[in-house]
Amino acid sequence: MPSMLGKVIALAILAVVVFFAARSVYRSHKKGGGCNGDCGHCGGCH
Repeated sequence: MPSMLGKVIALAILAVVVFFAARSVYRSHKKGGGCNGDCGHCGGCH
């Protein structure tokens, strides 16, 4: 059973990391950040 507990903990940590990454992307997009398709504006594509 200890290996099962380790898997559950690893999945929980992964879920938290994915949640915070998605939240960061969402907040950045909501503030007008992120890619809007105009590469001349942000220069992030090159």
